[in-house]
This record gives sequence, structure tokens and C-alpha cells, in this order.
Amino acid sequence: MKCNTKGLYILILISGLYLYGQNNSIPTIAVLNLENQDLSIGEAAVMTEILRDELLKTQAYKIVEKQRLNEVMAEIGFQQMGFTSEGVLRLGKILNVDKIFLGTLGEIQKVRFLTVRIVDVETGEVIASATEKGFTVQHAELAVTRVVYKLQGLPPPGGISPPWLKEISSERTKYLIGFTGWNAGNILDFHAKSAFKNGPAGSGIPIWEGTAPEIESKASFPNFGLRLGYQRESLGADFEISLLSHRTPAQMVFADIKGHQYIPEIDNYYAVSVDELDFPDNFLRVYSLGFGGNFYFHSSFGTVRPYAGFGVSLLMNMVKSDYPGPGNFGIGIEGENLNSTSLGWEFHIPIGLQVNISSTKFLYFEFRIAQNLFDYISGDVFQEEEDKFTLQTFQFLIGFGRIFK
Repeated sequence: MKCNTKGLYILILISGLYLYGQNNSIPTIAVLNLENQDLSIGEAAVMTEILRDELLKTQAYKIVEKQRLNEVMAEIGFQQMGFTSEGVLRLGKILNVDKIFLGTLGEIQKVRFLTVRIVDVETGEVIASATEKGFTVQHAELAVTRVVYKLQGLPPPGGISPPWLKEISSERTKYLIGFTGWNAGNILDFHAKSAFKNGPAGSGIPIWEGTAPEIESKASFPNFGLRLGYQRESLGADFEISLLSHRTPAQMVFADIKGHQYIPEIDNYYAVSVDELDFPDNFLRVYSLGFGGNFYFHSSFGTVRPYAGFGVSLLMNMVKSDYPGPGNFGIGIEGENLNSTSLGWEFHIPIGLQVNISSTKFLYFEFRIAQNLFDYISGDVFQEEEDKFTLQTFQFLIGFGRIFK
């Protein structure tokens, strides 16, 4: 019996020494109030208390009591020294702590950020640092928790991408996008005919008519546009204003123009037949200012939101040339330079990505297949010409978006 009692005493002593050693191996730290930048002192104080609580939950530190910390800071005039290396190290040595936690809570362009650093009192080095940004007041506690996990070298709750960025995809949001980009394309199905219809073939029939299956064209300058829209769940829609311009380089165009050329000076007709046109550089210059809408379906994969849909726009089209219309030019009729303004339509299919960079900002990437329809009249009297064609483009757009909740 005595032997058993003696063994029990030895076991208790060993356990006590073990627990004492374990307790002494836990580093003692001081947690300074977060320095606020463009936010209230009260919000910074609350975030500091959350930080203290989260650090205690880890059971990896012993924290100097707040009152003791404030007393020592007052004694050494820490507020006057500020968060300098000398001030932080002196405070740490007086408190006899191993490490000091300090950081910043601020806001830049309405985006909150929290940064916390660990300073080793012996060496004065910053041994760890972690940052979270873009969180709202509702996510304040989670932001602090993620920072504490990062400081310990652990994967933060919610993974690499913060949950508040993931939640953007399921919220109902309004947004504004400014975009630009480049495009490639061609003029397709060009059809021209004379508006003068009292020819030798009979009244009401154009005296000449022609087609060209394809005319090479190039972008004159980058696309520009704005989109103002609304998203919810898996659907989205927006209003768009966009500007597009193309020009034709020097080229030989295969065409089919047949009919008659009318010479008003002698009041007579001559039969014409043209199978190719030699266009000089910048023969046609076309511009489209569009006002329309896009409708699309989207899904979310973390911070990335792919989408696809369709759009339609009413166009204000302008076509210019230093020559008459293509048909009159082809059959050798001299007349007024082409300068026509008309209405048209654009139909397009957008496929793109929105990549969130914060809770209120995202990048925009889109590939778009578009067809702009042109239908106009140029010239006067006997040289009046009716033209129709489709400008088909493949657009590569990039932009920056802002979310308004």
C-alpha cells in the first residue's frame, strides 16, 4: 500500500513538472492596438479585441493583460514615440515578452484592409506578416481569423480566396464597366444598285446593279464602350454604348456589276459589265455608334465568373469616301464623294470572364462575334446609289468594372 502511495506521489510530481515546463514554453506576447488609417478609432479598437481573442483561441500564446500594457505604454511615452522600431523594442523588453503583434486597419477607395506583423523582441525583425482586404464589417471577425491562421503558417478558413469575394457571384449587384479592345473583320455581302430606275430595261428597274461577296477591312482605332448592368443568381443584363470603326486597305475586289451607264449630257445609255474593282487605300471608312443591350447567363468559380449570351444594338452608322459610292466608282461615274449617315443594327454573341479583384472591383475579358448592318443612300439625281452590306467583326475586349450594391 505504501509502495502504491509513493508511486502516486512521484507520478503527480512528474505531471506537475511536465505541465510547468509546457506552460513556460508558451511564448508571451503583447498585442498593440491596431493603427487606424481613414477609419474610426472605435472600429480599430474593436478589431484589436477580436485579434486578441483569436490569438488566445490558438492556445499558442500567453498575452500581456491590456491594463498592464497601457500602463507601461504611458510610462515610456509610447504614444509620442509612435510605432517606431526603437519604441516597439523598448516596450517589449520592459514587458518581458517574446514577441509583439502590431498592425494597421485602414481603407483605400472604400476597400478595407487589415495587416498584422509579428516582431521578435530579441532581434527586432519582423518574423511574419499577413494581410486581408476587401472584407465588409459583416466579415470583420472572419478577416481577423484568416490573418491569425496565416501568421501561424496554416491554410486560412475558406481557402486561398476569401469567402466575401466568392459571395459576390450570388448577390444581386449593379455594375459599370468601361472597356476597350481591338478587332478584326471584313465587309460581307456588299450589294449596290442605282437609285435611278428609268432605264432602257423599263421603268422601276435599276439601270445597274452589283454585288461583291467580300471586301477586306481593318479596324481604324480600338473599340471603346461603357456597360451599365444588373446581375442576379445566374442571369445578367446591361445597357451598352459602344464605338467601332473600320477602313478598307488598297485591294482588288471581285465584283459582279451589270446594267447601263446613263450619260445625262447626251441623254443616252451604255451597257456596262464589271467583274473586279481596284480600290485605293481608305476607299471606304465606316463608323458605328451603338446603343443597345446584352443578355447573358453566368456561373461562378470562386473569384472567376464566366458568361455567355447575346446582344443587339441600334446603330448610328456613317460611311465616308473620297470617291463616289462603290457602284458608281466601279462603272466610272464621277459624282459627289460618299458621305452618308443612316441607322442600322448590330447583333452579337459575347463570351467572357469577370475576375473579382475585391468586393467592389473586377476585371473584364470578352470575345465577341458581331455583325453590323449598313443600309444607306448616297449621291444625287442620276448618280444616286443604294448600298447594303454587313460588317462582321471578331472583337477582343478588356475592361475594368465597379460593383454597386
